[in-house]
Amino acid sequence: MSAAVPLFSAKAYPTQMQKSNAGFTLLELLIALTIGLVILTAGLALYSSTSRGSQVSQYEAQLNEDGLVSLNLIQNQIKQAGYSQQIIPTNGATISGNFFGIAVRGCDGGFSSETVAFGSLACTTGSGSDAIAIRYQATPLNTYRTAGGAATNCIGNGITANAASQAAPAPSPAPGTYALADNRYFVRTSSGLPNLMCRGITNSIPATPTGDTQPLMPNVEEMQLLYGVASHPSAELATSYDPMRHQIIAYLTATQIDALPSSSKLPNITDDRWGRVLSVRICLLIRSEQPMRDVPTGGHAYKTCDNSDAAGTDGYLRRTFTTTVLLRNRLIIP
Repeated sequence: MSAAVPLFSAKAYPTQMQKSNAGFTLLELLIALTIGLVILTAGLALYSSTSRGSQVSQYEAQLNEDGLVSLNLIQNQIKQAGYSQQIIPTNGATISGNFFGIAVRGCDGGFSSETVAFGSLACTTGSGSDAIAIRYQATPLNTYRTAGGAATNCIGNGITANAASQAAPAPSPAPGTYALADNRYFVRTSSGLPNLMCRGITNSIPATPTGDTQPLMPNVEEMQLLYGVASHPSAELATSYDPMRHQIIAYLTATQIDALPSSSKLPNITDDRWGRVLSVRICLLIRSEQPMRDVPTGGHAYKTCDNSDAAGTDGYLRRTFTTTVLLRNRLIIP
């Protein structure tokens, strides 16, 4: 009986065995390598795009937070500008307030010195970030209180209550002294880092008032201010109500306000001019905390405070934040 023939034999199927034992050809390897490189390149591009998008989102979120916090710091102060507690006399005299002097005083390009008395503030020459001084009666209710319960300035130092009341005619009993807040805001760059600064006066009466300067918010590169002015000083600087003291007729720079002719309503020309301010328009230019790793062609585009187009080529993202604040303590209803 003959032996059984196997179902599969190398001799019977030589071609199939040779194919199964053969490796990849050079062409197949090149095709596989090309496909792998394409997939790897697409994956790296997707990772790079996702990483950059995440970084941009993170920087923009921090940028927005810095801008809003900085804007709120200043606008909350301006909202209080000119505030004064009313004196209620017992002798039938007209109700008046402790403070009715200039509420704000600004300078284009900054103050030549932030350490002098309010009435001696002078402006630098040239362009640059603006500066503003804000005054109001400070109380433990409209400022942070010290441990002893005293009113504080913009950097948390207690204010000496030594300002004499301006209430006129003097009521009976005679009012005592009060704490006059005198906060000066400006932008200063230190060690390459721009900051929104504030000098908070603790004793605003002497010719050289005492106070300290501290940074409030980092990454504030520029502050530009415009002032809404009326034809005459505010009602608090007048003996009678006049609608022309409550109509904003123009928005001017600090230099333009200083150049206004006196209306002869007040003996003090500075009071006459700056007493017309009824609102302040604030613009802050904020940059990101860190620069981006790669800068696109042409740089990062942004709008400046004068609404012109600009581009930063140093890698930092920039954005302007703008708001208009009424001096509500100067808007008196007849």
